[in-house]
Amino acid sequence: MSFSTDEAAIDPVNKARGRHAHGLFLSRTTGDGNDMLRLLIYIGAACTLILTGSVVFVYVQTASLVREQTEQQMRWTHGQIVQRMQHTVSELDRTIRFLASDYVVRRFAESGFSRETPEDAGIRDELDAMIRRQAAQFPYISELCVTQDQTGISLCNQTDPEGSALASRMLPAISRNERLLYAASDIPGRESDPVKELIYVMPITERGTSVVKGTVSLSLNVARMLKDTAGEQLLSGMIVYNDRGQLLYRYQAPGQPTVALPGHGNEQGSFDNWERGRFISQKLLDIPQAAWYSRAEITPPGLLSGRRNAVPLAFVFALTLIAAGGASAFLYRRYYQSPVEHLRQLMKRAERGDWKAYWVGKSSSLQELGDSYNQMLNRLEELIRQVKREEALKKEAEMEALQYQLNPHFLYNTLNTIKWVAKLHKTPQISEVVTALVRLLQASLGKKGDFITVKEEVGLLQDYMEIQRFRYGDKIRLECVVEAGANHCLLPCMLLQPLVENAIVHGIEPAKREGLIRVNVSLDPKRDLLICEVEDNGIGITEENTEKPDEETGGVRVRERMSGIGVRHIREKIKLYYGSGYHLHIIGKPGEGTVCRLTLPIHQSGG
Repeated sequence: MSFSTDEAAIDPVNKARGRHAHGLFLSRTTGDGNDMLRLLIYIGAACTLILTGSVVFVYVQTASLVREQTEQQMRWTHGQIVQRMQHTVSELDRTIRFLASDYVVRRFAESGFSRETPEDAGIRDELDAMIRRQAAQFPYISELCVTQDQTGISLCNQTDPEGSALASRMLPAISRNERLLYAASDIPGRESDPVKELIYVMPITERGTSVVKGTVSLSLNVARMLKDTAGEQLLSGMIVYNDRGQLLYRYQAPGQPTVALPGHGNEQGSFDNWERGRFISQKLLDIPQAAWYSRAEITPPGLLSGRRNAVPLAFVFALTLIAAGGASAFLYRRYYQSPVEHLRQLMKRAERGDWKAYWVGKSSSLQELGDSYNQMLNRLEELIRQVKREEALKKEAEMEALQYQLNPHFLYNTLNTIKWVAKLHKTPQISEVVTALVRLLQASLGKKGDFITVKEEVGLLQDYMEIQRFRYGDKIRLECVVEAGANHCLLPCMLLQPLVENAIVHGIEPAKREGLIRVNVSLDPKRDLLICEVEDNGIGITEENTEKPDEETGGVRVRERMSGIGVRHIREKIKLYYGSGYHLHIIGKPGEGTVCRLTLPIHQSGG
């Protein structure tokens, strides 16, 4: 339902308050949604930076640890390989020196067994067996030959001496203390393929003179020797080369780049370093009569190959977090912010007066808020209907009040007419009584306001007694004693007059004797109380003029015969104006009179 002009005029203050509260609710709801989105963005950015920094830090630390472990493992592995190669070459050197110093070999080098005596034939057979036995110890020895220089005769482990490739070669001349270990290809260079054969030569000297009489030579399958010695564990690649730049051996793991032969002049020395994310270890082999170098490389697995990958990794991780944050923001907007915006639009419609703009969304996060909003719409619509009913009742009550005011005003005007007629006919007693009654009517109609001073209230009591004297004469007297300072205290209008009337009607008149009504008004500064007492010497309180006990005061409830104005009215007025802390107490005994005691707060008038 929408507001009409009449509805808007029902309660403009309440409507303005409702619109203010409604707008505040809307602004808070929208503000909360935007603040929540900004908070999520800030938290996401902070978490991204923290997580990225943490990942980079952990990555760098892990990469350093992996690099350190890789270096240690590489040095140990390469050292073991180098030791095995050196041991292999040392075994060969020991074998060839053993042969060169053997008695039978020297006999052959000195004589060549040219006479073919039975003794020479036996020594020759022994030498041949020894050569075959020594060659069989090393599977990578292709040929082993003993050569007599003077005759050029060679004994080899081959079955057919003429088929010996080693015996047919021109071996270089060497001195008595020299040993040669060289590649069969004597052409230096940077060939891509390793050499296939190594030749190890040692001189055989004559006994006593140390003159070179022959040589012991070995032909070695270098690939087989070094492969069996080096192995292929934990390495990405490896090469072995000599000081002339000849490649002796190469190993390359599947999927790994080839280990390059260093340039001329860069192959000397032993070192360990990192180059392009790969760890390189080069060592000089300690072998006799040759300078060999072993160069091994290893690439750590995965992204932990070097610190240069830290930045790309951090970038990838940051992009992942940003993508996750974007997805979270999308889900947040779709499942939270959009329903909040929809609810905000509904609230704007309700603010314009559309009370049927109900929330019918299915968002689980806002379901409780939407239900509360729907209940608020229902409650507002019910309040509007209730205000309309109350306004209608209020108008009816105002009409009835206007009608009820006609009778007292009519009586008031009539009494004024009687007063002027009594003055014209010179009957002052009637005029005084009517004047007193008019003053009482003025007070009862609110002409003097809701509160009057104690002095004015005492004046109204005297006007009332003026009317009663017209009926009772001097049989009933009124004495008023007001403490100094209490005359200007305020109290509700016509509060004491009903008590005086009750004293006459229910106390003195049934006693059939002269009566005295004493009104005492005093102050209790310690408790900040105004105490008003109305005391009579009537019949007191009896069963005839009492009802059941009063639950509010603990005393008794007196029957009321004052045209609807009585003790109950006084109690309700005190409670209405001052609350439940102030009371009317009635104390009396049969035949001893009654005391009505009022306790009120002290309020001074400004006059």
